[in-house]
Amino acid sequence: MSEKKKKDPLHPETFFLPPLKMILTFFDKETRQREKKKKDAAAATEEQEKATEKDVEKLIEKLSEKDA
Repeated sequence: MSEKKKKDPLHPETFFLPPLKMILTFFDKETRQREKKKKDAAAATEEQEKATEKDVEKLIEKLSEKDA
């Protein structure tokens, strides 16, 4: 009888492992957010480059008008 008590604890431990799909969905969400941030940053830098190009062109035009 004492051997049986040693084998079966009074409060058995329960282990919960989330489904693999749940874990993979979490990591997929993280990568999607990172990719979105990279795309947004790339688009913002392109817009800034275009704006600076336009500003430079305007300055060149103004300087060329002053020379003429």
